[in-house]
Amino acid sequence: MIPIIAFTFSLFFCGLAVAEKAPQLVLENIDGTTFSLDEARKKGPVVFDFWATWCKPCIKGLPKIQALSKKYAEHGVQVLTINIDGPRNLPKVRPFMQRHRLELPVLLDHTNEVLKQFHLAGVPATLIIASDGEVFYKHTGYRPGDEKKLRAKLDELLAIEKAKLDEIEDTKKER
Repeated sequence: MIPIIAFTFSLFFCGLAVAEKAPQLVLENIDGTTFSLDEARKKGPVVFDFWATWCKPCIKGLPKIQALSKKYAEHGVQVLTINIDGPRNLPKVRPFMQRHRLELPVLLDHTNEVLKQFHLAGVPATLIIASDGEVFYKHTGYRPGDEKKLRAKLDELLAIEKAKLDEIEDTKKER
């Protein structure tokens, strides 16, 4: 009887995972400024797209990320790229962005430490960080159509965050 209960219990809880919190990040921007994830989250959700100049799938995905950035900016979503090329290839990053007509912010992860902190195996990789710091969505790789799932996840998160804000407002009105 106990093995059956234990098995049933494990089946019930195996799908439940503790939400992963984003680490406190402070990264250098390619323009020399500093980016703080904690500060950025105060404005709304944050999307990180990890990439490298030598990554062919990244080259295909970055224009989709730029389009996403333009679409969701009015909703307070901040879309930033994180380049993992490292210091040796840093001089290639700006020309790459110009050549591909990309106008996204570029943060630098010279040692792949941020990639590791989020338990990502490689590039391209995309994360959505909710305003509360929860890693809401994580995706590695790029195939045409991935941007549709990313948009759906952003829409889902924005709806959740709006519902939370509405609930807070309703609570304030009741007082």
